[in-house]
Amino acid sequence: MERIKVLVVSSVVPNAPGSGGELVLHRHLKLNSQVEAAVVSWERFPFRLKIIGKMRELGFRSLSRWMECLFPVLPSSKMVGDLVQSFRPDVILTVAHGWWHIQARRVATEFEVPLVSFFQDWWADFPDVPRAFRSRVEREFRQTCADSAVAICVSDGMRRALGEPENALVIHDVPSFTTFRSDRCDVTAPMRVAYFGNLGEYGPLIESALHVLRNSKRVRLEVFGSNPLWTAGTEEEFRSLGLYHGFLPTDQLEESLRQFQAVLVVMSFAPEFRRRMTTSFPSKMINATQLGLPVIVWGPEYCSAVQWARVGDRALCVTGADSSALRHALEALADSPSDQERLANSAREAAAGEFNSERIEDEFISVLRRAIANRLSSRNPSG
Repeated sequence: MERIKVLVVSSVVPNAPGSGGELVLHRHLKLNSQVEAAVVSWERFPFRLKIIGKMRELGFRSLSRWMECLFPVLPSSKMVGDLVQSFRPDVILTVAHGWWHIQARRVATEFEVPLVSFFQDWWADFPDVPRAFRSRVEREFRQTCADSAVAICVSDGMRRALGEPENALVIHDVPSFTTFRSDRCDVTAPMRVAYFGNLGEYGPLIESALHVLRNSKRVRLEVFGSNPLWTAGTEEEFRSLGLYHGFLPTDQLEESLRQFQAVLVVMSFAPEFRRRMTTSFPSKMINATQLGLPVIVWGPEYCSAVQWARVGDRALCVTGADSSALRHALEALADSPSDQERLANSAREAAAGEFNSERIEDEFISVLRRAIANRLSSRNPSG
């Protein structure tokens, strides 16, 4: 069977190592033998983008964001059109984050190539988008959904927020961890709990958790990640105590996490992030289940991770923002080997089922084939 030719026109591109969205595209497009991918990119950055970058270097971040919203820097229609003509893609793929999805839908319409779009975060609510432009950015975001042959939503919450359009379906991110523990949970004191991932937006929450658990005899929280948004001196303090390990590549991180007894997943309680917390789905949740360890979700009741966990009691949920509530829940879990084993079994079931990488890849390929079939049927309505 011939490989599906996918042209990526997106601000988020396949990349490993990279951000969460970049890794997802890398696994879907670069590691899948059924796909042949080409990526639109600049050999040289346009002058306007250089100006925006220089403004940020000089500390004018707010002004640079305004300029980027007023004059989005998009790849030229000619450059993308030339690549469409030479590569002859079956599908154009984009991520509705940043600005390039606007150009992706224009080119898809012009050349009558089906558009498949990922909706992983509610881009209009990101700090990079000034409030004055958010309604405009949201209109573009929703228009890309409307113009897509298939809109891939990362969560049920995202699909609902988009209005549950007929062309939208939910496919979770592909896990980056590949194997999980099949042995019983180790009952040790203290119970070692790992947090890995975003230490920017979630940094203050993790800092408060580290402080409140520092003197616990039953729970030891250890943190992996880069550039923590912590108060001065905190990084050095927790690194010296062996509680902060910095960033580790995926293979090293996966190996290190095998020494733990549970995994902490965090989502923000900040009111301004509410829609993002209901529409996004944490990839670290998917990766945590691959380890076959109990998962603890610390986040508001409305967030996607808690809503997922509530179905079948698949993770321990702590929905109070006070870190003392987290300590109480973790210490209770440390004292209950039966709860640890129950939650570990739930994680293994999720990893083998809903979050199984082969299943997710099959769903993605089905989406590409569905988009192609829809285009062919529209061209030949009588056939």
